[in-house]
Amino acid sequence: MLHQKDTIKQAVQYVLAAAAVLFCYFTIILSVFSLAGMSYRSAAHVLLFAVLFLVIGLCFEPFERLMIHSFTFFKTGRRAFILMAGTVQLLFLWITAYTTDQMIHDIWLSTTEEMILAAVFLILDKCNSSLPS
Repeated sequence: MLHQKDTIKQAVQYVLAAAAVLFCYFTIILSVFSLAGMSYRSAAHVLLFAVLFLVIGLCFEPFERLMIHSFTFFKTGRRAFILMAGTVQLLFLWITAYTTDQMIHDIWLSTTEEMILAAVFLILDKCNSSLPS
């Protein structure tokens, strides 16, 4: 019986952690949408956008990592590698924003707005990766 309670407690913790991550994505995306004047029908569509953006981003991430890892075969300096890796990350974030935008017909983003969203998440990713763990 004790093992079952621990399992339920751990499951609730995972659900709460997932909800917190989704809420953060939703808040950031809604803030960017509002500040940049992006068009959307309702907050529910932005929530759906946030969920799809997260899921599609997780699907694209292995390909992004593989492409960045392939740069190690080039004999480039550290700065060139960082520039190429940042460009690939920005490209994949834009592909994620574009794909998500195309899947949800009640959100209308221009290419510039998709790039703004990708740049915001690239900056957040770089800020997060520089924090001590």
